[in-house]
Formats: sequence, C-alpha cells, structure tokens
Amino acid sequence: MRAAFVTDTHFGYRRFEEDALSQGKEAILAASREADFLVLGGDNFDTPLPRMETLSEVTKVLREASEIFRSRGLLMAPAGEKDGIVLFKLGGTEGKPPIFAIHGNHDRRAKGYVHPTELLMHGGFAESVHNKTVAIEKDGERVAISGMGNVPDDMAREGIGKLSCKPVSGAFNIFVLHQSFQEFDIAKNEQFITFDDLPDGFDLYLCGHIHKPNLSGKVLNPGSTIVTQLREDEVGQRGWLFYDTKGKAPKFVPIASRQLFHTVLRFEKATPEEIRSKIIAEAARLSSEGKLNGKAPLVKIVVKGTLAEGFHAADLSIPELGEGVFVDNSLNSENLRERILQIKDAREKKKSPKEMGMEILRAKLKGTPYSLGDPEVVFESLLEGKFLAELKEKIEKEGKGGG
Repeated sequence: MRAAFVTDTHFGYRRFEEDALSQGKEAILAASREADFLVLGGDNFDTPLPRMETLSEVTKVLREASEIFRSRGLLMAPAGEKDGIVLFKLGGTEGKPPIFAIHGNHDRRAKGYVHPTELLMHGGFAESVHNKTVAIEKDGERVAISGMGNVPDDMAREGIGKLSCKPVSGAFNIFVLHQSFQEFDIAKNEQFITFDDLPDGFDLYLCGHIHKPNLSGKVLNPGSTIVTQLREDEVGQRGWLFYDTKGKAPKFVPIASRQLFHTVLRFEKATPEEIRSKIIAEAARLSSEGKLNGKAPLVKIVVKGTLAEGFHAADLSIPELGEGVFVDNSLNSENLRERILQIKDAREKKKSPKEMGMEILRAKLKGTPYSLGDPEVVFESLLEGKFLAELKEKIEKEGKGGG
C-alpha cells in the first residue's frame, strides 16, 4: 500500500497563520490524492485550545480530503475487532476516511480533557492510533498502524513500556510517535529517548516533533509543513513523506512554502553604522533573491561579534526591514556564561511553557505525600482557574457529610 505521513502542520500558528493553513492544506490534500491512507503525526494544531475559526478551517480541509478518498474508492468499512485490534476493509465509497492521527506536545492536554486532535476523531475525520492498533486490508495486503501521542520527555520511556498496542502478525506494521530523540539532538540530552527504546516488531517507525526532515535510518520524519522557530534546522523545503510498503522506499514530497534564510553576520569592533548598513543590505538581498511564487521569504539574521570601543548595544538601532525579516542582536554576548544560557534557552524553546510548568510540578511533587489526584489534571485545572473552586467545593461537601 501507499502510505502518506504529514506532521507538525501547527494549524492556527498566529505568527504565520496563513502559511500554516495553506501549506498544511496542500500537504494533506496532495497526500489524499496520491496515497491509500494518511497518518498525521501530531502538533496538528499549534495550541491545545485553538480558536473556533481554526477548527472550522481544519475540518474543511479534512472534509475535502475525505471526499478525495471517497472519489478514489478508498473509504474504510468496519470489519470487526480481534485481540484488541480494530479491523477495516479499505476500498469503496462508504465508511470512514483512511486518516489516522496522534496528538503532539502542542495539541496535548491532560488525561480526561479533550484535545483538538481528539475532537477531529469524534467528528469522524480521523481514526486515533494513540495506544491503539488499527489494521486495514486492501487487495489482500494488510497494514497495521499503532502509535503513541506525545508524553512529556521525562515520562516517554515509561509511556512506551506501558503501551498496549502491538504489531500484527502477517501485516506491514507502522509505529508513529511524536517525541524528542537523543539521535536527533546535538546535545544528546539523556532525558530524551533513543531508537533503542522503541517497541520491537515494527517495519516502519514514523516520528513528528523534529521540524528538520530525516529520511534515512530507523526513524523517518519529513519535518514540519510550516516554519515556527526560525531556527537554522528549519531551513529547507517543507513537505510530507510518501512510503510504498512493498518497495519500502521513502520519498519526500515538497509543497509550495515560503523559504527560510538563516544567516549569521559576524563583526569585530564595528561601529553601529557599519553593522546597521550590513544588516539592511543583507536583508534586501535575501528578500529579493528568495521570492517564490511571488511570496517574500522568511529571513532570520543573527548578528554576532563585538562593537567598537565606546559603543554599547543600545547604540545600535535597527529599522523595520519589512514583513518576514527578523534580526537577533547577539553582539557582545560570546562569553561562556551567556553561551550556556543560550544553549539552555534553545533547548527549552522546544518545550511549551505548559510543558515546562508541568515538568517543574512533577519534580516538586516527587517524594511528597501528594494526594490531590493526577498532577496533569490538577495543572490543567490551575491553568483554567477551576482547581481552587473545585477543591473548596469538595472540602465543603466532605465537611457536611461528616456532620
């Protein structure tokens, strides 16, 4: 069968909202035309509580994708359940669209709370494969898809160990997840899982989360369909992954997307005027040379080095350089302490503020006689301002019950 993998669409990303919608839509619809089934690898939305307008646009995209599968006679008809594995026959114009999904760290919520990707599943737009195995059959071939939606990095090994989904005998088995890996991390963060931690017995491992494509090795990832962090590892073509389960050869399929140019300008004892002139010239050059289909590129200019004696960072004023041009002023910041802080900050940018807060809360509660329920649920209630009111109500009820 022909598989398609689209990940990290970040629908609703406010900085480049139009890009997120148009590029994610192109990837999903192109995959629906070319593949027998589609897997969405998490961070399908940029936030766990997207705006209604975003939900509306995404359901329109998936409805259009469903119609494409229908027109090709590729809807899924239920074929029962065996040993906890949900079975579907692929082929025909009645049934569900062959779209499978997991959630990522951006669209994840605490257990018991509905996240936006789950909402799509309730609406019949996609089939969940989070801690679940779904098998589809077409023309005598069976493919089984299992997965694990994102869990906090410090709990990923434990999460994999508790999975109940499993490979299916006689099928081509796919496992999809949305996590950080030591193999993809320059610093080899020991908190991240490794390829060796993955469950055994699968023929193909697909992973989202890392926005830079990786099309070889044990774990395949086409990268995101949208640039979000303007990092150097996001430079390059955006697209999705096509995979033939018989030929076992991955193919990267590009989409029309704004290019990202990431450049570093280095100076030694330069005056503010020299630096400003160089920045303006570089921004103009990249903005004009990088136009694609009439759209201006994204340009990130990082300025490093030192100012001439007598000048300070505040003396360097950078004018507006046009839409899509961003300047990171890192002058006079090359000492060791600041470099360590920059590396730490770069790591933490991979986590949302919510993830960082949850990680801190779990660390604080470790080894304490905490008894207020699931920490993630408590944290979610705190974010929504409901926890204290619910706790007060609980105490009052218990007080009345005690006479």
